[in-house]
Amino acid sequence: MEPVGTPSQSRFRPWLTWAALAAIWCAAVLDQLWVFSLLLVAWALYDIRTGESLFIQRITRRQQPVTYWIIVATWLSFGLLGILYR
Repeated sequence: MEPVGTPSQSRFRPWLTWAALAAIWCAAVLDQLWVFSLLLVAWALYDIRTGESLFIQRITRRQQPVTYWIIVATWLSFGLLGILYR
């Protein structure tokens, strides 16, 4: 039995994870740090969509709204600043 919230194998696409990892490594090697800024923005948007953030521990919008929004604002701020000041 799979843990609650685990995607079924038919929906899991490991190639997407491998492609993202390859992009991160290429960006780091080629000194293109703006890619990390895009990932931070994507992370914030994903957190907003799901209503939870996984940073050190699971933080939900419903149970810890202040902490949740501070985390999301941090990802968005760092991401946008990284894009603007690249």
